[in-house]
Amino acid sequence: MMNIRERKIALRKEMEQKRASIVNNVRDEKQIRINERLIKLCKDRLLKADEQAAGRKPTLLSYMPFRTEPDVAPLMEWCWQQGIRVLIPKVVENTKTMNLHIISRYEDLESGAYGIREPRGDVPIEEDLSTISMILVPGLAFDMDFGRLGYGGGFYDRFMQLFAARGLERPFAIAAAFDKQLIPSVPSSWHDFRVDGIVTESKLIFKKET
Repeated sequence: MMNIRERKIALRKEMEQKRASIVNNVRDEKQIRINERLIKLCKDRLLKADEQAAGRKPTLLSYMPFRTEPDVAPLMEWCWQQGIRVLIPKVVENTKTMNLHIISRYEDLESGAYGIREPRGDVPIEEDLSTISMILVPGLAFDMDFGRLGYGGGFYDRFMQLFAARGLERPFAIAAAFDKQLIPSVPSSWHDFRVDGIVTESKLIFKKET
């Protein structure tokens, strides 16, 4: 019988193939619907009167799409238009951590490893985690208990622990995924965080307490 680590490795391979099987024209339609739902969610959560009244500039921590992930760049563009700050992580290999760069235009990005767009090294870094209003989380698979299967590096699990370590409340964390990425149960370890909501082309689901 496989242990959790082995089950995750097998499931990652299966979910990569399943996500990649979505043909381009169908993928485009699904991504449009996902971004429509994400934008509505951000309107509701990031353009709130109390956020503005507190003198805070709403800030979204997003990511640049990798391989066959849903393309969330339209959400990033919408945030720029609305004056919402956008942070994009860049992996620091020697420490296995992520720096959060403040991205305000496409020119702030460059082609990194494997052709993935990532922040340029000279783009400003946000070190104050309390400025983050909402987090958009990548992943390979999710379940209806809001479990998440990542890519195996543990970067987001370690990052999410920083909030408690610094005495901060963790911001609302949402996942963007295709319906095909929803599975009955994600194998989970004690250090695996759970998201607060999931957006797909057909649904938007939240934890009850949200």
